Amino acid sequence: MANCASHTILIKGGKVVREEGVFLEDLLIRGERIAEMERFPEHEIHEVVDASGLLIFPGAVDTHVHLNDVFMNTVSVHDYYTGTLAAAFGGVTSVIDFSNQRHGDPLVNTIKDKKSEAAGRALIDWGVHPVITDPSPSTLKEILDVVEMGSPTIKCYMTYREEGLLIANEDLELISESLCAAGGMLLLHQEDNEMAEAGIRRELDRGGFSPLHHALSKPTEVEDAAIRTAIDITRRTKGRTFIVHLTSSDGLEMITGAKDQGVDIHTETCTHYLLFTDEELKREDGVKWICSPPLRDAANQKLLWSAVSDGRIPMVTSDDAAYSWEAKQYGKDRFDRCPNGIPGVESRFMSLYSEGVVAGKITLEAFVKAVSCTPAKIFGLWPKKGNLLPGADADIVLLDPTESWEMNRDTLHMSADWSVFDNQKTTGRIKKVYSRGELIIDGENCVGDPGRGQYLHRKLPDHLQY
Repeated sequence: MANCASHTILIKGGKVVREEGVFLEDLLIRGERIAEMERFPEHEIHEVVDASGLLIFPGAVDTHVHLNDVFMNTVSVHDYYTGTLAAAFGGVTSVIDFSNQRHGDPLVNTIKDKKSEAAGRALIDWGVHPVITDPSPSTLKEILDVVEMGSPTIKCYMTYREEGLLIANEDLELISESLCAAGGMLLLHQEDNEMAEAGIRRELDRGGFSPLHHALSKPTEVEDAAIRTAIDITRRTKGRTFIVHLTSSDGLEMITGAKDQGVDIHTETCTHYLLFTDEELKREDGVKWICSPPLRDAANQKLLWSAVSDGRIPMVTSDDAAYSWEAKQYGKDRFDRCPNGIPGVESRFMSLYSEGVVAGKITLEAFVKAVSCTPAKIFGLWPKKGNLLPGADADIVLLDPTESWEMNRDTLHMSADWSVFDNQKTTGRIKKVYSRGELIIDGENCVGDPGRGQYLHRKLPDHLQY
């Protein structure tokens, strides 16, 4: 049940983690917002939560999830209830989902479709990235409409011709120009289509059908070529571009160099690129790790961690794409038939804490920036989300930083009937999650109601600072 507007909760005795540091202080919730402590005398506090020994974080913001996703002859098993339930157990209080335009349909339907899917189901707050598949003149005219409807970040694919997703470079330029005029941002799946298709044909012609050949078919050069094109387009249109799921260290250098030259281009990496390498693709169950871009080698992974640590990669998302084990088996004998994707919306927060902070690869401040603060800033949710200052939504995660446990399919709440975690030793466990002041996760219990999640009407800042 949602808190009334005057209900107050004092979270007492924990360490509050903000991007500027870690502070031993109490946190006060009033209704749906974080309130200033000095305004409320003790007798006006209705509930006290003892957070001694716990870390207190702003709710995680995952701007890269695929709910009800139709792709490669299957549909993802995470819908707006099962997906947001898994997200909530993983400390995520805001997600942004992709919505593919049906060929010939108005672009505004991408938002209407998701509002219908979320109604009565979404447990946490959610937003939409429209995905253009039909770059017609009428679609270009609608870009301003979807930006004004609160979905100012539009995605396009630079590959997947057979799936009907490929957008030609000349159309990407027109879309970028329209988004620039409307105050939006272009998200790009960065794989050069000609190189990807040629690589897949090459591996198959050589008799390379295994999951490892998926990675061999699309080496980093495929990604780098697309990033080079994206930078050129952004420079010409003076638009704003976001490169999703970056894996290439050379690609990162290009993006960093372009930013230094004033190009308005930004990026992320995803949890699985920090946790796994292409060695997993050699396993008997290697289809689990087929994703695009593919997993890279350990040396490249080390550079990704370094870039998250120093902020060159400012944020980390899950790219949650949870397909059934039956669907993943489509690629058992031919990698090109396997739906690309890994379930990860729940594991992201705890995996990055355990493998990043506890392992000494990143600081707590870098962690909270990557999972909460910076996604909120880049995608038009700050300061309402990703923030523990007075006036922000009371989206709060309480984490026991020392509890050890094993992460696997049975200890997670994601709906996929398989997991990439084989009893992964994990340090740090989420104890409570609040969404807009309401306790929704209490230990192993979900106490929030389906449908309580609200549509995130977003507006991008004129200038990005993070």
